[in-house]
Amino acid sequence: MPVLASSSPGVAATLLAAFRKNRVPCLVLNALVAALVTSYYCWPAVARLWEAIGAFKTRWSYGFSLGSTMFAAALLPTLVQWAMGTLPEGGRSRRLGMLMLFWGYRGMEIDLFYKIQGWLFGHGHDLGTLTRKVLVDQFVMSPIWFVPTYLVVLRWVDLGSWPRTRASLDRQFWTHTLPVVLVTNWIIWIPALILLYSLPAALQFPLFSIVMCFFILIVTILARGAGQGRNQKEEGGELNPAPFTSRRC
Repeated sequence: MPVLASSSPGVAATLLAAFRKNRVPCLVLNALVAALVTSYYCWPAVARLWEAIGAFKTRWSYGFSLGSTMFAAALLPTLVQWAMGTLPEGGRSRRLGMLMLFWGYRGMEIDLFYKIQGWLFGHGHDLGTLTRKVLVDQFVMSPIWFVPTYLVVLRWVDLGSWPRTRASLDRQFWTHTLPVVLVTNWIIWIPALILLYSLPAALQFPLFSIVMCFFILIVTILARGAGQGRNQKEEGGELNPAPFTSRRC
């Protein structure tokens, strides 16, 4: 009896496809982060600008993280998709509202997480401190909280109701979609976070916000012409322009 081919690729094949699709934004993102971090440490005039941004962020605290993440991860990709004619028809206001609420909250959550990391491990820039922060960020919080909640919320936004969303969280979601997105998140963000955590605490979230803006633009442009189906975007490893991005997919 002939063996029927699987209707979906294996995790290894999907991860390879994810790497191929995201290698350009990964390289561009990390080159941008390296340039921004280098500008702070090597050019005094730029460092003064960075310090002014850090002071502004410190003054507005969670208001800064709320507004900047809502803009970078929800409003900006929606505007870019609309301008390119790729914004899905129907329910646009509802979708934008839900994304802004989620990313506003997620921005404040990440801001708090950075502060907790500083309390736990200090603000040193030595290899041991950076390693501990990246490990906790990417191998504790990302698989336990950041990535799963991101995927669940995106499905909720796409499907429009919680019962339909809950029904979609099947074995395929937990054994295929989630691992693929998690590994894609590692490929893109581990190098970036090593650089991000090397900055003073007041500048870490502003850098995250700036990189998020550029990353969203890159991924949205690269995603033009791609299929709009949810499964194609998630299970194929192609990053949805609305994330995390983001960071914290």
